[in-house]
Amino acid sequence: MFTKSEKKLLGGGYFTIIREEEKFIELQSKNTGHCWMIFKKTYDRDKPVVLYHKHTANTDWYHEHRNTCTVKNAVANIKLHDDYVLKHKEVEKNGI
Repeated sequence: MFTKSEKKLLGGGYFTIIREEEKFIELQSKNTGHCWMIFKKTYDRDKPVVLYHKHTANTDWYHEHRNTCTVKNAVANIKLHDDYVLKHKEVEKNGI
């Protein structure tokens, strides 16, 4: 159900793909270690992609992070979230 171009967005070394199924791809950000699941709904044409998130691989459950229109938008949201997390870790580290 994921197109070749959508799968290509997940390549390039930014993510580690944990699991790939027909309706979802589970991955981990190499930058933050946060885990994500990109789920494609077949029944919702308005926002057919749901992005789920958890902070560590050991966390039992994902929480819903965002609904969006495309896998490309979901990947952009993950990267924005990573930037936010990394920026705040740097602030905490330096006491800024």
